[in-house]
Amino acid sequence: MNSLRAIFAGFLLLAPLAGGAADWPMYGGDAGHSFRSRDAVPLNPAKAWESRLDGGVYAAPVVAGGHLYVAGHDSRLWAFELAHGKALWSYATGDAISATPAVAGDLVVVASKNGMVTALDRKTGKKRWELKTGDKVLSSPVVADGTVYFGSNDLFLYAVELASGKIIWRYYARDYKYGGLYDSPVVDRDRVYIGAKNGWLHAVNRRTGKAAWQAELGSALFPSPLLANDRIYEGSYDRRVYALNAATGAILWRTELDEWPQGTPVLVGDTLYVASRNGMLYGLQASDGKIVWQMSFNSELRHSPVVGENRVGVIATLEGQLVALDLVHRKVLWQRPLGAGAFAPPTVAGGAVFAATLDGRVSAWR
Repeated sequence: MNSLRAIFAGFLLLAPLAGGAADWPMYGGDAGHSFRSRDAVPLNPAKAWESRLDGGVYAAPVVAGGHLYVAGHDSRLWAFELAHGKALWSYATGDAISATPAVAGDLVVVASKNGMVTALDRKTGKKRWELKTGDKVLSSPVVADGTVYFGSNDLFLYAVELASGKIIWRYYARDYKYGGLYDSPVVDRDRVYIGAKNGWLHAVNRRTGKAAWQAELGSALFPSPLLANDRIYEGSYDRRVYALNAATGAILWRTELDEWPQGTPVLVGDTLYVASRNGMLYGLQASDGKIVWQMSFNSELRHSPVVGENRVGVIATLEGQLVALDLVHRKVLWQRPLGAGAFAPPTVAGGAVFAATLDGRVSAWR
């Protein structure tokens, strides 16, 4: 990328990863949306395989048990063999899918724009259960301790029993007529957190489904939050990034960017990575929100970077470049053409990077 330039200040402190396996079973890799992989980003990858769906892909690929699951605007959830890209099965949901699926145990859960949330046998693609909500579902499901959490544009946050599809509770997130819940929720031991289009961030008691606290931020909350170190980090369409106390909802700091933040912030050591719509990747001090470095891609970014255990981050652009960044030496490590722009973040698992594009290409790089 000849026009790529970087301005760095300070040193990137990189913390060791904790918990989880090498699979990437849901949006952000885990219920806190860390976007940190326990696998390394390959250092000089070649394209291992590529498949093509009939519609564009707006949801991130997920990986579990040697399979890659990709949901598309062709209204299907696809399962691919991880090593060679062989299509194993597909399931028609009846409408386009923009939410990233979630895998837990022997099930994969997928939500679509017709308001349906469906659990399938992840090996065969056979339907186990189905739940109808009152509006489209754009919120990527998260699974924690046998419970599926997701938001619907019927303005309810749902807690659903993974095994049966039975609704445990619904929490009403009051919003205006054309509002909605676009966030993928994050989950800790006590609470579920989700943002709404009207700018309110909700913390809900996991056991009762009752409000723990609510915080009004500056504008619409489309990017999903990060939960880390007892804090919530959230980007808002007032062009700010917020840090909140997870227990109380108190705003700890807010930092204004030059454009809308995109995707979930990613924490590495004390540096918070935030992509923006104008093609900037920012580094903010997690302690106080101070901008300490920034990098321009000269192409719109619509998602979070994914950071491997080897301290390499990977991100894709709307111009169709897959770019890896060496975060220790602060330089572009490699870039690869995807053939079309990418809206959803790539996935790092099984020693490979998996990317999906707006023209339906699904590719593996290792």
